[in-house]
Amino acid sequence: MNTIFSQANYVLKQQGLAIGGKYCLYDQNETPLLYIEEKIKWLPPSTTVHAYVDEKKTREVLTMKDNPEDIDMNVIDAESGQKIGGLDTSVDDLDEFIKDAWIITDAEDKPIGKMAEISTGQSVLRELSGNELPQNLNIKVGETIVAELRQKVKMIGYELNIDFSMDILHLLDRRLGIAAAIHVALHHGKEV
Repeated sequence: MNTIFSQANYVLKQQGLAIGGKYCLYDQNETPLLYIEEKIKWLPPSTTVHAYVDEKKTREVLTMKDNPEDIDMNVIDAESGQKIGGLDTSVDDLDEFIKDAWIITDAEDKPIGKMAEISTGQSVLRELSGNELPQNLNIKVGETIVAELRQKVKMIGYELNIDFSMDILHLLDRRLGIAAAIHVALHHGKEV
């Protein structure tokens, strides 16, 4: 696996003033690691997200593709072409109807974890305020929190801090965790 995916902390930032679509993943020292671009086709409707190690887009390492017949997004290792897992909307209870929640699946589409907003109350307030409040989510594998995603309040753009430091047993493939963070940014970044 690429060493990009072995770090404990990252920052995902929206690039430029474009509405959604272009992001960059940085390490904790602000060194760019991945250049992320969302591509939308209107006929037939589809979304693909590409993550490259260089700004010239010569080497893709991660691909996310929507899958209307199955889960929300498939996550693929672009170098091997192998499916890593996926992300699917989760509504297991009333709480998840109100707040953003996704199931994280393995390569066979079996649930292995869940990503959800931490506070239902803050989720409601965020929606009522027109998304002016930051979004905070946890990623769990079973009952163990393996990552925290914290949106930073910014006047312009979108910034998401990603912390895998609590995943000392490496229960979650970092590629899936980063794909989950990208999914959140694309989902919420368009609303900001």
